[in-house]
Parts: sequence; C-alpha cells; structure tokens
Amino acid sequence: MKVKGSKSQILYGIQAVENIVSARPSLPILLNTLIEAGEKNVGVNKLRLTTSNIEVITKCTIPIEVEEEGGITVPTRLFLSIINELPEKEVYIQTKDNNVIIKCEKSLFKIFGRPSNEFPAIPKIDEITSTTLNSNILKDMIKKTRFAVSTDETRHALTGVYLGLKENQIKMVATDGHRLAYATEQVSTSPKEPVSVIVPTRVLNEIVRIFPEEGEKVKLLIGKNHISFNLEDISITSRLVEGTFPNYEQVIPKEAGVQIRASTKNLSDSIRRVSLLTDEKSNLIKLKAEKNLLTITGSTPSSGEGKEEIDIVLEGEEIEVGFNVKYMLDVLRVIDTEETVIKLTSPSSPAIIKPYVKDAKEENYLCVVMPLRL
Repeated sequence: MKVKGSKSQILYGIQAVENIVSARPSLPILLNTLIEAGEKNVGVNKLRLTTSNIEVITKCTIPIEVEEEGGITVPTRLFLSIINELPEKEVYIQTKDNNVIIKCEKSLFKIFGRPSNEFPAIPKIDEITSTTLNSNILKDMIKKTRFAVSTDETRHALTGVYLGLKENQIKMVATDGHRLAYATEQVSTSPKEPVSVIVPTRVLNEIVRIFPEEGEKVKLLIGKNHISFNLEDISITSRLVEGTFPNYEQVIPKEAGVQIRASTKNLSDSIRRVSLLTDEKSNLIKLKAEKNLLTITGSTPSSGEGKEEIDIVLEGEEIEVGFNVKYMLDVLRVIDTEETVIKLTSPSSPAIIKPYVKDAKEENYLCVVMPLRL
C-alpha cells in the first residue's frame, strides 16, 4: 500500500473511528485499525479506516491519492497520536512487509502493523427493513432520549434505546423505571415492514459524536441481529440489545388535571440554582404551583435551603409535588422551545414534561417523570 493525502483528512478519518477501540479488547488485533486503500469495495482514490470491538464496527472512508493498493492494520492510539502531531502538510503512508512508514516533510515514523486478514470479518446484515432520515433529526432524537437509559445491567432490555419504525414514522424511547423519554418524527421513506429493536446506547453516543449537524441523509438498515447507520463516508454497525422492551404506552398518562406552563430558561435556571442546596441522597426538589407563581425549594440538613419563584400560567388546582432534581434538569436541557409544560394529575402520579407548542396536533416529544414523596 502506498498513499498520500492531507493531514486533516487522515486525522478526520482516524478520529471518526478510534473512540470504540477498547483498552482491553477480547482480541489483541482489536487494538488496531484496519486501513484499506483502493480496493474494489473501497473505491478509486479512497482510504477506508475500520475499527471494531466485536459489538460495534465503525468505518470512515476518506479521499486520498492511491499509488499502490493494499491493506494493513496499525495500532490505533499510536497512529492517531502520530498523525495528530504532524505539521499541516501532505502525509505519505506506505507499507513494507508488516511495517507502516509515515512521512511528512522532515518527519519519518515506522510502526509495526499486522496483516489485514487478521482483522475480524465484518458481519453482513440480513436486511429486514430500512429507511432514511436527516442526520440532524436523528441526533436530536438521540439527545432527547439517551439520558433516560438504565445503567442497571440486570435489566438488560432497558440498557438501550427502543427504536420503532412503522409506516412513515420513527420512534425512540428510553426508560430506567423512574422516568421515560419519548421522541417521534416523520421519515420520508416508508420501511418495508414495521419493526422494533433495542439499540445500544454506546452506538447512539457515537452517532451524536461524529455525525454532522447538517441535514445529510442517513440510511438506516435493520437486520435480525444488527443495525447499521450509514452516511456517504461513515457507517456504524452494531449488534442489537436482546430482550423485550416494556409497553411504554401504558406508562404515559392519558389525562392531567393540572398544567403548569413556564419559561424553559427561567425554570431551568431556577432549578439549577436551587439544586445547589438539595440533599445529595434524595435529590429532592419541591415545586409548589399556586395562582400564577411557581415556588421551587430545596434543602439539605448540613447546609441550609434555597428558594426561587418564577411566573407561570397555571391551569387547574394548586399543587405541590417533589421531583428528583437531576431528572428535571436532564429533560429541561433538551427542550428547545421557549416554554415548557408540566402536566400533573396528583402529587403521587407520574408527571409529563414536554415542550410547549401552540396548537400542536401530535406529541413529538415528552418525558414522563415519577414524583418523589414529600
């Protein structure tokens, strides 16, 4: 293999794929990145970088001048460190036996690689269904749900995000048993058949990290055991989480007798300040709504208490309810409308927190939060 290209392009490629490389992989070869240049399945004047931790496979293809085709694997962290430190000039990479030679101006490095055929084969997805959506929409849905994923490994089905495709609609849902986040959007291409799967959170975090904010199209492929998210130059493939996701629709309250509408910024800022004086064990924060005023209080036996008041629009009876302050702040961080709505039926019943959209016909996003006992 013999190629040359800009430092910025090569650095972009290795940074896109390096994050999933484990410090203690099940196979030593998984410490390496597979580099392939100019092969038929890569493309003319293309370099493809692939990493894997068995569960997740990430690929990035970059434009490069290919003088000799070929492939090799290189230690990921070392290769990234070298490329990152090179000057902003043209970089030459070639292989000799199992050595990788990197040249850039007066810099010369030789690192030990391993043959490309030692790298695990990439699984082929036996496609069940597929669709496409914009990358910015996908990333927004992930951000609005991933914080509610459970970290309890004994509840395996809750350690990922539910993804459902039906007709021209995509849904993402996450829950840890104390709260539930739900997001839905329309997709331009209807899937071949309805399907629901559970996607590992790590994969979704990688999508947020490396997929562009612009509306580049993402092709979503779902198979029996795997899911793949594909851009023109980046793809992420992952095994699915096994198990059955709970019936989330039963958790979402159908009616609410009390509705609190407040400025998202004012509500978030006030809760964040009062959180400085909430008990670290309970994380309890109290919300008392009366007339057109919301009083937010927190206290801790060792330090004191904090209280703030904000203006609201209250529909229904006055109410006082307790919440986990972290849960409140998690959802308020992802609400991007000027106002937020909190719907309640009683101090002990699940609450709905959602963006306020005037005359909205459908719920595109909401979070259900279980209250704390006062």
